[in-house]
Amino acid sequence: MADVKAAREVAMKRVAVYPGTFDPITLGHFDVIKASAAIFDEVVIGLLRNPHKKPMFSEEERLEMIRELIKESGLSNVRPIVFQGLTIELVRQENAVAIIRGLRLMTEYEAELNISFNNRVLGRNVYTIFIAPRQEHIHISSSVVRELIEFRHLDELAQYLPPSVLESVRRIIIS
Repeated sequence: MADVKAAREVAMKRVAVYPGTFDPITLGHFDVIKASAAIFDEVVIGLLRNPHKKPMFSEEERLEMIRELIKESGLSNVRPIVFQGLTIELVRQENAVAIIRGLRLMTEYEAELNISFNNRVLGRNVYTIFIAPRQEHIHISSSVVRELIEFRHLDELAQYLPPSVLESVRRIIIS
């Protein structure tokens, strides 16, 4: 009887996938991760390997930043992995029930809504959940962070990045 109960609990586990390039992961991303971790049993951060993008940080560097952030925050139900291809394929692989998308501005909503419609066609029992970061982080984007890094405005980065990520960025940029 205990084996049947354990099997049901595993089968009923609510898993969500939060895909992105996270180049680098910001305080806004982290807000979305914390909210997702509070809602779902497990959150898989899908670090997208996108051949059409040229990230500032390597895949290994971004994955390490995410791992360190998860470790320092104590979020035991969050797990990062690297994937390539359609998000819906990762969702199927992880037996997830939801795709998490962070929304900052209304201008992002239309594009994200269209993607969510297509994901719903490809995965009928998969829902897209839109989560906004906290108000004080709504303006943060990875592209702004990369621009600050490019022009060496490293002192301002503490307003945009979690401490462990800022430490990693400084170490990578200085070396």
